[in-house]
Amino acid sequence: MRPETPLEETEQRLMPAPARGVAVAVGLTAAAVLLLVVVGLSVSPSAAHQATAGAAHASSPIQLAARLFLAIAVIGGLASLGGVLARRVGQPPVIGEIMAGLVLGPSVLGSLAPGVVSAVLPATILPHLNLIAQASLALFMFTVGAEFDHGVLGRQRGVIGAASQAMMVVPFALGVVAALPLFDMFAGDSVGLVPFAIFVGTALSVTAFPVLARIVQETGLGGTRLGSLAMICAAVADVLAWCALAVVLAILRAEGASGVVVALSLTAALCAVLLLVVRPALRTLALRYAHVRLPAPVCLGLVLGLVFALASITDLIGVHAIFGGFLAGIVLPREARALGTMPARLGTFNQVLLLPVFFASIGLQVDVRFAVTHPGVLLGGALLLVVAILGKLGSAWLVTLAGGMPPRLALGLGVLMNARGITEIVVLSSGLSIGVINGNAFTVLVIMALVTTVMTVPSLRLLGLTRPAAGRPPASERQVIATGEKEFPL
Repeated sequence: MRPETPLEETEQRLMPAPARGVAVAVGLTAAAVLLLVVVGLSVSPSAAHQATAGAAHASSPIQLAARLFLAIAVIGGLASLGGVLARRVGQPPVIGEIMAGLVLGPSVLGSLAPGVVSAVLPATILPHLNLIAQASLALFMFTVGAEFDHGVLGRQRGVIGAASQAMMVVPFALGVVAALPLFDMFAGDSVGLVPFAIFVGTALSVTAFPVLARIVQETGLGGTRLGSLAMICAAVADVLAWCALAVVLAILRAEGASGVVVALSLTAALCAVLLLVVRPALRTLALRYAHVRLPAPVCLGLVLGLVFALASITDLIGVHAIFGGFLAGIVLPREARALGTMPARLGTFNQVLLLPVFFASIGLQVDVRFAVTHPGVLLGGALLLVVAILGKLGSAWLVTLAGGMPPRLALGLGVLMNARGITEIVVLSSGLSIGVINGNAFTVLVIMALVTTVMTVPSLRLLGLTRPAAGRPPASERQVIATGEKEFPL
């Protein structure tokens, strides 16, 4: 059996397989949800509303904690079940987790069995669920930053820079143009055209790095130049997307042009201090005290303190707290043996237990009923979907053809970069929370993220770029997928 590559090790930590105990818990949770459905169908909406209103006034702290635990168990269980089912059909788990939220949200149970929603998700616990979701999001961004390989940027710098920038700039420009006629329909209240257009362009230009890692592994492209180039370009393009999102946040939160300049200047100064001063200092300390092993509670406190301290700082500066979590992952050196496996264990815990709650909460906020019954919203969503797909495919095609990649592989790279998944959901969630987009835009853009992610693996199979079950590509494919310079002159 071949050894695991660093990419596979990274992806396994980001997307751990569910254990048997989790599967049993999922089954029990699903049974409980079915029972709640039966009860909810027998409860009228008015009675459910009265019960919820009464609970809002009479709940003690322990009752509130019990309701919160029940909600987390149901949402997390359904999300895990959805992730397992998504894996079974060859899709990333995030697809199933969001679909679980859709089932619990107004699109399905909210219409068919409102008593279920009132019983599982009373209004008293929603703020607490949102707090858990935001904390899990910061921890997830910490994991993404910690797994980012800084060394890859030095290899094939010219091609990587051109390809990643083109696959960011072209969809971004097309998204800005497409946003202009959709401003009145999809923009949030009291939001200007400029930040709205920049945000839509950013949303259409991102690629989901963690989801792409799983797709590359499961399609047999790990270790090939196609898979490696897609991973590197996705990492660089996402960094550019975060920078664009930071600009949007600074524009919205700052007062006037001077406020934007101050916010961006403070963000740049923070990044410079962290990368040029703090990170080298932490690396020196990690190497000097490599023989020291800190107790687990101390390691947990140090990692969480770093994550939430930087998240708080970036939030105070005027950009989103998720940037602080990402910077914490970048700053913390991998050589920090004193922390042991705590960063990886924390990421796994968040991925298995807390992050599904965040993705399910995204589904709870999506109401597809309005989109499918209003032609204008439906057409606007279709326009964004077409622009998103064409932007990625077209830019990848042009750039990689110029670099000498065979046409079919060039199209394959565009297909891989078109997977938006987790990163897109994070961007959309931040946009909705700050009011740059409204609920209609959020719904159609979430659907766009799901569609572009779901279509990735079938499109790769259609192009004949996936490896067979034996693990090696057919003889006709080895010469164009292999790592040799002659077959793939990039």
